[in-house]
Amino acid sequence: MAEDKPKYSLAARCAAEAVGTFTIVAGGCGAVSAARYAGGPPIAASAFAGSVMIGVYATGSVSGAHLNPAVTAACVATGKPGPCTGEEGLCYAASQTVGAFLAACCNYGMYKHGIRALEKTEGSAAWGNAFGVAHNPKFLGTRALFLTEIGSTAALLFGVNAIVDPELGAPAPAAPFLIGSIVGLLIFVTGPVSGCGMNPARDVGPRLVTLLASGPKTALGPSPAWTYTLGPVLGAIAGSTAFSAFKSVLHAKPDA
Repeated sequence: MAEDKPKYSLAARCAAEAVGTFTIVAGGCGAVSAARYAGGPPIAASAFAGSVMIGVYATGSVSGAHLNPAVTAACVATGKPGPCTGEEGLCYAASQTVGAFLAACCNYGMYKHGIRALEKTEGSAAWGNAFGVAHNPKFLGTRALFLTEIGSTAALLFGVNAIVDPELGAPAPAAPFLIGSIVGLLIFVTGPVSGCGMNPARDVGPRLVTLLASGPKTALGPSPAWTYTLGPVLGAIAGSTAFSAFKSVLHAKPDA
């Protein structure tokens, strides 16, 4: 997902990150919005999977297709799935968040009347998952939610590293499809209970739209927003570290 020697300027790579993350939020959160506010089919997992696949196909050769501040954090901290400097990481994360915010603005423009109608019966919960990730408190408390976000993002990064690894990985043309499939699978499994954020930009960008349109009380609750930023970052670093350990075991010399 990330190249050793960038072929493009940092500005071009940041633009690609913004466009790719825009695609994920416009497609994935757009599908959630369509289902919640306009009676569309409940296809969030498939929509996110397809959006990630398109985003990676479109930007992989330009920026490495991080499209997620947690992925970028793992690259900076561990060098996997690709090397990234601290300066690049900050620029990437900012660009990803801007792309997510702009996509959420578009989603809000399309569905604002549906949101306001649903607010009459659900209150602030009407914004959940379409404009900021939300969990199901019947199943998870804050600690369990935090651990779920760590675990799901760790699984994602372990899988991504395996897919793009030069030695063990899949053929390059298949990587976007496989990465999107992992995202979709994890959303199918954990989405109903945790919201399955795994991407701080996917949460922060739409949550900023909620803040501007409905105020801080709605934007910051009821799900603890920090879990959807810190959890994925820690999980991504853990997943890349675990993959490095896995590779070390594979390369260990057998006992004589």
